[in-house]
Amino acid sequence: MTLRLPGSLVNRALRSRLLSAQQCRAATAARNLPVTQNLFNATRAASSLSAYSSENHRPQFPSHGDRFDNQAQGQVQRKRSNNRMPKNTLNPAKRELLMAVASNNRSARYDNEKEIAESEALDTAAAQDYGAVEGQEKREPSEDEETPETETPGQENFNINNQRKVPREFQIAPSIVNMELKWLMGDPQKIADRVRRMLRNDQPALAAAIVRAGTKQGLGTGVAWNHLIAYCMEQQHPQAAFKFYNDMKKRGRRPNTHLYTIMLKGFSSAQMSPSVVKTAASVYRSISAPNSGVELNIIHTNAMLTVCHRHGDMDRLWKIAGELPEEGEGAPDSTTYTVILNAVQFAARRDIEKMSPDQIDKILARKSQAIIEGKRVWADVIYRWKNQTLEVDNSLVNAMAGLLLDGASDFDCYNVMELYKQTMGIPILAKRPAESEKTTRRRITHEQNQAIETSELQRQEKMEDLPFVDENNNPLGEAEMAGEPAEVAEELEEESSEMEEQEEEEDESFDDLFKPVVPGSDEMSFLQPTSKELTLLLNACFTMTQGTDGALSYWKYMTMEENHHRIEPDAFTYVTYFRMLRISRSSKIAVKTLREQMVPSGHATGTAFHIALSVCRRDRRNHSVLLHANEVVGLMDKALILPDIRVLDGYLETIQIISGGHSVLLGLRGLESKGVGGKTRTLQDVGKKLQALLRLNAIATLRPYVAQLHEAIENGKPEENTRWSDAQNKLADPVNGSAAAKFMARVRLIVDDTLSVHYKNFVSKEERKILLAESKMLKKYSDQKVIASLKAKTVYPTAAQKEAAKERIANYQEACRLGQNGSEESTVAQTDSGSQREVKTQAEAEAKA
Repeated sequence: MTLRLPGSLVNRALRSRLLSAQQCRAATAARNLPVTQNLFNATRAASSLSAYSSENHRPQFPSHGDRFDNQAQGQVQRKRSNNRMPKNTLNPAKRELLMAVASNNRSARYDNEKEIAESEALDTAAAQDYGAVEGQEKREPSEDEETPETETPGQENFNINNQRKVPREFQIAPSIVNMELKWLMGDPQKIADRVRRMLRNDQPALAAAIVRAGTKQGLGTGVAWNHLIAYCMEQQHPQAAFKFYNDMKKRGRRPNTHLYTIMLKGFSSAQMSPSVVKTAASVYRSISAPNSGVELNIIHTNAMLTVCHRHGDMDRLWKIAGELPEEGEGAPDSTTYTVILNAVQFAARRDIEKMSPDQIDKILARKSQAIIEGKRVWADVIYRWKNQTLEVDNSLVNAMAGLLLDGASDFDCYNVMELYKQTMGIPILAKRPAESEKTTRRRITHEQNQAIETSELQRQEKMEDLPFVDENNNPLGEAEMAGEPAEVAEELEEESSEMEEQEEEEDESFDDLFKPVVPGSDEMSFLQPTSKELTLLLNACFTMTQGTDGALSYWKYMTMEENHHRIEPDAFTYVTYFRMLRISRSSKIAVKTLREQMVPSGHATGTAFHIALSVCRRDRRNHSVLLHANEVVGLMDKALILPDIRVLDGYLETIQIISGGHSVLLGLRGLESKGVGGKTRTLQDVGKKLQALLRLNAIATLRPYVAQLHEAIENGKPEENTRWSDAQNKLADPVNGSAAAKFMARVRLIVDDTLSVHYKNFVSKEERKILLAESKMLKKYSDQKVIASLKAKTVYPTAAQKEAAKERIANYQEACRLGQNGSEESTVAQTDSGSQREVKTQAEAEAKA
């Protein structure tokens, strides 16, 4: 006779261990592991506990070495590892699950005010109610406390009374938790490592169960709690992190100094919300609680200030900053001032974004207010720096420079140069601007200028006489003005109060704020500039009314002349400099910078070539513009494996612009008449010959890149852009398939146009044969099937192209380093001419076939 028990009695029997061990194992094996394995990774086996037993099995990402190192090694392992890494965002279902894990209750809802009050209450009562600390045994419960017999280490809150609130897949089998703790042997380091691996594999429920069970047994779980809370912050779920934080304190575990830093830094990266600032302030205040066991330091304060900065709570930021001591331990450091200056800058930006574009006076006033607040902070920095109680770093100086660049006048940009002379000794190489209304008004956007004009027109229309009257025979304009005295009076009062505030601010003199500081001892010295400082100086010159000459002087002084301020610019600084040259139409200087500095240094990118070519395009009236554009395109072969399509398209656009400018075309340098016949009896014939020469020159310049793209498309096996393809072809300069097909079709149009009857007398027979072969080869890129096959795909270079580019780029850089630019150019020219002859020979063979 078989005895059948109801389901509730079976569960009670399992908890009471009335069934045999074999039945218990069979019952628990049938249960699902935590819901995270069902929701996050349903295909993973629920019983696979040993798959993550060693962290050493996880592949490590190699450091970025040589550009042409073998990037394909170990890509499969990296891809599998990436799939197990937690993502930075969670969908609503997973967010709800993580909150349920933190609350130990599926139906729990987060109440920010309630959680803050509970946390503050725990700060004063936790030490009295809970005596368990790291390394101590758990305390015995009193007689008045009720402890259910069915409670187990991994399931202390999942008793029979609240079983209905917890979903089945959310439950953790006690045997799994006990087995994990048995394997870990109570070692705090092993527990922390095991919890970290579980969190990396998206198993927060099992990790939380192990941490809670270990805490109940008096094991060292402090670092494990830190991993659990840091995981919630990485997943952009600060509410769950605060839940775990309160749960830890309820269980008698005191947060350490590292946990407070994790909490505050996590709040700073959370989504913008006033509740996050309140929660962070509660955590920050708890550090100073009598029983916290942690001493408040400047790292915690800087993290809290960052929270206020990121979430726009300037009142709380100033309040916390005002509570800091002026000297000694806990005094502000360079990071503190950096956070405050950045907060002032972005607070002004947020306020200006809320204003209407036609409120120019208010916008300029808000910018001036931000500059004054920043100068007050900088005055304190300089005072402490002179007294050698503060160590100033580059980040602090750059924060002040960034704030000044958002100013309302050219004089604020000039202050940036004074700032770097004060802190780094860099001489001022730009003219001092005049403080006037004109230089202030130009620091507004085009939309704001249009708003000013519109409001001025509306004001003039109101002042005109209106031919209509109301029922009282009064002009409508006067009737409207009759109802406005009160509003006008209020506006006058506001303006008068603002004027008073401005007068009070004007009493503060900042004339000598950026006066050079002469080092008084060996402990106080000037800072060493980097590429970022040069970028900010170029931006200051770019913003000023007449700062082009200053930018050229700064670049020459800091990158070319031998002095202690000389630096090696990075790619972003080069791009900033090219944008400055584009304003001044300095195509010759742009090409020289590319040839002598950027390409030999190895910092050349497709974006840099694209902007450098735009300098040539803007300098279209220069008779040497074709020579400069050809050199920019030619240098791209010395830096990239495959050409950048934007540069090639920009070159075609430059040729089109030159072709339309007849006055420039007549005096254009670089048009060779070799291979072009025909007599020019009339002025019309001269124009046709110049147009033919221009097209042949453009085709010859683009011919090597057309061959490279054609070979890559034919033999490089274009494929869809995926993580695997990106990893396999890292640093290979890939090209978009659709853009490549479009460019090849555009080149074919130029070739066919050159072969037209219009230029028949000016193209030799040998050149015509080559052009016919090229037109036949490029015809396929006008086919709809080919265009569709390359759509949404990426073209990668072949192995042979990679090896050839590696050797070509290395040889050019080595020759430049040895100062053999002339011989290298001649060698490269011979190589290019040889490659062009090979292309011509191949085209002629195809034409004959």
